[in-house]
Amino acid sequence: MGNTPPRGIYCLAPLNGWNNQQLTKNCGIVPYLFHKLYGFHAVMVGTKLGDYPDLDTYVKGLQMDFLPDASVETEISYIQSHAKDMDVLVLHGAYDFYFPIVQCYRALRPDGKIYLELDTNIYWADRMEWDRAAFLEFLQCCDVVGASCRRMQKYIGQKWPCVVEYIPNGFYDFSQMDLSVDFTQKENIILTVGRIGTKQKNNESLLEAFAEVAMDIPDWRIRLVGPVENTFFEYLRSYGLQYPDVIHRVECVGSIQDKKRLMSEYQRAKIFALTSRLEGGTPNVVAEALYGGCYMLTSEIDASEDITDQGHCGASFPIDGKEDLARILRRICTSEDCLQKGGQRAVRYGRETFDFLKIVQRLYYLLFQEAPTWGK
Repeated sequence: MGNTPPRGIYCLAPLNGWNNQQLTKNCGIVPYLFHKLYGFHAVMVGTKLGDYPDLDTYVKGLQMDFLPDASVETEISYIQSHAKDMDVLVLHGAYDFYFPIVQCYRALRPDGKIYLELDTNIYWADRMEWDRAAFLEFLQCCDVVGASCRRMQKYIGQKWPCVVEYIPNGFYDFSQMDLSVDFTQKENIILTVGRIGTKQKNNESLLEAFAEVAMDIPDWRIRLVGPVENTFFEYLRSYGLQYPDVIHRVECVGSIQDKKRLMSEYQRAKIFALTSRLEGGTPNVVAEALYGGCYMLTSEIDASEDITDQGHCGASFPIDGKEDLARILRRICTSEDCLQKGGQRAVRYGRETFDFLKIVQRLYYLLFQEAPTWGK
């Protein structure tokens, strides 16, 4: 008798393909951990979008299959060729083009499992014509539907005729890092991490609020980590002319690919600030910041209560509310006790709620209704 082939988990990209950064976010971590913990053959499927250095650096064992195009016909052809190996099919978003793909998969693998992951927000959910026959049929084909923030879990669960699970975007330690946080070594840094300068991220709000209170907190500075839009450099030049005494306290770090170096940014910062106008569920950086022991400041996006543990490890402010953010900064930056207690709670809360090992273990149970066995 030959060896039984490993079970397979396949993640089909929404629209085009996966970029390198997504390999170490929820998109790639879920199949990677199914491979590492349970011996699954893990594959991410889509068109090729550039190079993938993280494939060998952080998610070794994860496979990528590249399609010649993102047409429904091409993806159905792929499903037909690989259905026998697809014990789990992961979809990201309830997009119409997934509907015929799911029908094809279900016809070939009635015993297969489908996990629909929703990194969505209320604006998107309100536009969905969820009562269409095709959409209802699509939902009935999904074994697990997950939302990454509790507000959206409740909101979608009240509208859609299905159970919606809370499956957050967690943290996974790829590099065997020292995750202990020494609060005595933290610096007076307000950190933000993401695509700096995009309209969605609204980083200008943080800088404007900081300028308003900068003289009251003279030993504080801002660090912006992530790829920077060209238009944001123009904004910084204008900001420097308007606030010549503040601009030197704003540090544009750029993108950091190394996981240890990135975690050190969180571990040295006292505050993590998220000023987004819109996010799809809980941003991946949230779990990193919680593990780094940051006091969490966030705009009132859908996941704001998840981010601050309902105010136990941070505070929220209205979207575009620069004045409100300034008031919070003035209060928090002058209260070392508040910062330390919030940061300590952030670490506990992060490990309780956002440990990706626990999240994947629960997802495995939801899919197969059996307790997972670690390893092959």
